[in-house]
Amino acid sequence: MGLYLDPEGSFRLKAFSSASRGTKATIKIEVETDDLDDLGFFLGSLARLQEQQKQAVVVKREAAKKPKMLALPKPEPL
Repeated sequence: MGLYLDPEGSFRLKAFSSASRGTKATIKIEVETDDLDDLGFFLGSLARLQEQQKQAVVVKREAAKKPKMLALPKPEPL
């Protein structure tokens, strides 16, 4: 994932912070804009990213559910 904010663009970085628990960390980023069109595009990009990540988890779970073949299957009669 990449996140890029143009220093001369309509978005301004207001604040950021992080917290960690065990092996996971959370990053909070606060961004401000006065251009509502850019806001809509940014939120749409975040929603697409979130959907892609959810789909990747589903695919990974389904792959884990498939039983592993330990031997060749029994031949079918002719």
